[in-house]
Amino acid sequence: MSKIKVLTDSTSDIPAHVVKKFGIEIIPVNIVLNGKTYRDGVDITPETFYKNIQNYNDMYSEAVPYEDYALKYKKLTYDCDELIIIHCSKELSKTYENAARVHADFKDSHKCKVEVVDSKQCSMGLGLMVIAAARAAHEGKSSNEILSMIRNYIPNTSIFLAVPSLKYLRKGKKISGLKSLIGTAVGLKPVLAIEDGKLAVKSKLFGKQRNMMLEMLDFITKDIGDSSIELGITHAGAEDLADELKGVFTQKFNCKNIFVSYTGPSIGINTGPKATGIMYYKHGR
Repeated sequence: MSKIKVLTDSTSDIPAHVVKKFGIEIIPVNIVLNGKTYRDGVDITPETFYKNIQNYNDMYSEAVPYEDYALKYKKLTYDCDELIIIHCSKELSKTYENAARVHADFKDSHKCKVEVVDSKQCSMGLGLMVIAAARAAHEGKSSNEILSMIRNYIPNTSIFLAVPSLKYLRKGKKISGLKSLIGTAVGLKPVLAIEDGKLAVKSKLFGKQRNMMLEMLDFITKDIGDSSIELGITHAGAEDLADELKGVFTQKFNCKNIFVSYTGPSIGINTGPKATGIMYYKHGR
């Protein structure tokens, strides 16, 4: 049987126990905080990041460097027969671009079959399709079957990030519609979505974070309809709200799987503490 590995980057926010269960390979993006570089999930944890976020005057993320990616690529193509690489949207990170460059440069040096995929997602929007791909590989599905499934996931995955403050979003350079928010009423809390691989302002809500997320459920309910879903919930230190949302989704929707995880620093530098995300893939399309 062909040995298939699935590789993604740390922006996928996949829970550690799921990574271990399905043997998912994670390559960390870099987080630069006050001039010091950290490997996301290796040198710094989400808990540490959010605990100290007020102390970071300058923070940004960087794509996985070409050289680091090449080392990971060479190891995996030596160890497995087939490699499926799924990365954060190329509109949000250069990691996909570096992966494609590495593959182009080294594809003739090994016999491993490699596919590089732009998920057009981030966070658990990316994570859900990576988990599905790794599960399918674990079940013995072929790479062609897995790639077909991923192609279906991309247009049928939705992501919503409720951001409690504009403070961290103000520095975002890749968020469509952000300029229209600056200078607006105090207390406005934007909800971000992914559109064509880019982060965009979806809604402008007010009030407490919990009420804001529950209000978003009205839109989500109409969008999901009768479809069964794979669900991801992420949070930046808002465990209680994440648990509440999990309970609501369990009652209201047919959730085949639910994954709850921290929003990693690579996303958190733009959304800040207490941000909450809902990501889902709709079956049956």
